[in-house]
Amino acid sequence: MGKNYTLKECSGYDTGVSVAAQGISIHAELYGRKSNGILLYEGESSEPVRIDFSEDMRTGSVYHCILSGVSPHNHTYLFHEDGKPVTDVWAKRLVGHRLFGEEHAGAKEKDALKACAFVPERFDWRGDKRPGTAYEDSVYYGMHVRGFTKDPSSRIQEAGTFAGVQKKIPYLKKLGVTGIVLQPVYEFEECMKQPEPRTVSDVVIRQPDEAKMRLNYWGYMPGYYLAPKNAYAYGEDAVSELKTLVRQLHKNDLEVILQFYFEPSMPAFRIRDILLYWVNSYHIDGFELLGASIPLKEIAVEPGLSDTKLWSEWFPREEIEEVKKGRLSFRIPEADKGFPEKKTASDQKRYLACTGREYPDTIRRFLKGDGGMLQQFLHCQRKNPDNCGQINYLAAYHGFRLADLVSYEKKHNEANGEDNRDGENENYSWNCGIEGETRKKGILALRMKLMKNALVMLFTAQGTPLIFMGDEWGKSSGGNNNPYCQDNEITWQKWNLKKAQKELLAFTTQMISLRKAHGVMHQKEPLRQMDYLSCGCPDLSYHGHEAWRTSMDYQMRHIGVMLCGKYCVLNQKEDNCLYMAYNMHWEPHDFALPKLFKDRRWKLLLETETEKNTGIKAEKRREKEAVSGDGAAGENTAEAAQVTVKTAQITENGIKKPAVSADTGSQSVMLPERSIHIYISEEVPKTVKRRRYKK
Repeated sequence: MGKNYTLKECSGYDTGVSVAAQGISIHAELYGRKSNGILLYEGESSEPVRIDFSEDMRTGSVYHCILSGVSPHNHTYLFHEDGKPVTDVWAKRLVGHRLFGEEHAGAKEKDALKACAFVPERFDWRGDKRPGTAYEDSVYYGMHVRGFTKDPSSRIQEAGTFAGVQKKIPYLKKLGVTGIVLQPVYEFEECMKQPEPRTVSDVVIRQPDEAKMRLNYWGYMPGYYLAPKNAYAYGEDAVSELKTLVRQLHKNDLEVILQFYFEPSMPAFRIRDILLYWVNSYHIDGFELLGASIPLKEIAVEPGLSDTKLWSEWFPREEIEEVKKGRLSFRIPEADKGFPEKKTASDQKRYLACTGREYPDTIRRFLKGDGGMLQQFLHCQRKNPDNCGQINYLAAYHGFRLADLVSYEKKHNEANGEDNRDGENENYSWNCGIEGETRKKGILALRMKLMKNALVMLFTAQGTPLIFMGDEWGKSSGGNNNPYCQDNEITWQKWNLKKAQKELLAFTTQMISLRKAHGVMHQKEPLRQMDYLSCGCPDLSYHGHEAWRTSMDYQMRHIGVMLCGKYCVLNQKEDNCLYMAYNMHWEPHDFALPKLFKDRRWKLLLETETEKNTGIKAEKRREKEAVSGDGAAGENTAEAAQVTVKTAQITENGIKKPAVSADTGSQSVMLPERSIHIYISEEVPKTVKRRRYKK
């Protein structure tokens, strides 16, 4: 040991190295047979100072000690086992690997991970607080840190980094999302070795000039779970840069969800330690847990994560609740000492959320017109568990992008170098008649309408919506449904959008705005489909050719859905009623709008089949007609939005009747094929002169 360094035993059972007031706190898991210790480096070219740990510092295979006399800013370290250097798997910051992908592979040893850095816990958070946005009020945006700004069209110097994401916060705010979901940001080795061929067919398939290196652009692999990835940092200090990004996102009321991939061999206590570290040191709002055999119950009942959002494909909710109730039972003898009463389900905030494939698979099939999907579609649209969030998405990093769902019927993963064998075979997609790119205006218009339909479905569902970067404007990956190895324009976000892409971006922005403006679209508690307020209308109702009457037959591909605003009261004000008419059939259909409450009428808010209609603000309509709930009709006032209401004739016993009936108070509207209309209730202007239709 150097004369300036002192080492003494300490107690504790944590894992890792941290800077403490009394020195460097070390908790290291080492397996050398003869000696174990730490190697201190002062400068890159200096020889390390070897410091061995003594046996009285060891508990099992973990050494606990305090190292003094070390400057955290001037030294780096490695552990050693029998004199052999070992990188700390629980390092909080690593030195090296500043380049990414092919550049990193080309630099070889010059850009290798060299040592571990000491990380002082001091960071000026400036009073940072996590937004704590409830699931019912959230809209999430998934992204890859590098791919989000790496494209030259981003026009920022910090492209492909944490600082680059920070530069794009105004874009996220304008879009209207409330949080971002980041693909793995921990340190991992993205340049993987090409697996050796195991069969004759593998040898035949592999090209002679195929590189031995394989790229894992996504990062779903084991890594240094406590250290942010250096290649994602613009500056030298990835730790401070990521913390600064989180602080600025929180300042703008944006949450941060991190994705973590864990192998089945990772024990529960390790996963808990990793997540707790990111919560405490980086103020992270939540995590999406990926991998097989993750101990979800053990993680979900960790007290330190009780106010942290946790996502997975599923959770054993009954087992989790049983554990929580068991813990609460231990406090029963203390109940008379002033402990608060147990919260009801409506008072409790949800932190767990499921991200399963039921929603995207169902929506994709209903969107392209598959039979027998109506009932499952309605189930997915209203699904909103009272004790667990529901994350809904149309497309994500895996599978077809939104634009590719309406442009390709088969995967096109040839660029991945696996002979198109990788990726999902069933994508529930439809190419609208032509595979891939086309200039035919009719096909392009149909694809645009289908993408708008899909976005309307996503944002009118009761669960929490998630969109992946680029889907807001219709990014295509060229039919590649598994671009895990593509660090290029296939996966990068574009920023110089064309006219049609800007149209879809505006539509997405306005749909998010509509969702936020109407709480009836994203309620906290599950909808009951009952009139439990005794107001004459249930919270959720379904309608068909006639109001209050529907069919769930196999061939049915259209439905009317009404959300009653009386069941959503904010600031002592009832929300509007909304009626969504979904027609995924290749033929037009009539829809009956049910009678509204007194002095209320329906107004067309949105129609996806109008190319020039970018969303909520419908302008330059051909007809100007609105109908009140009691059967009165009249022209819009100057203040009312101009809308199109296409009336339909109803035939009964050979006699044509008007589309609006004074007896029923309902109105029939015609929806074109494969389109969606949204209607909103509004007050009948006092200046409208009422008149009755004569039979």
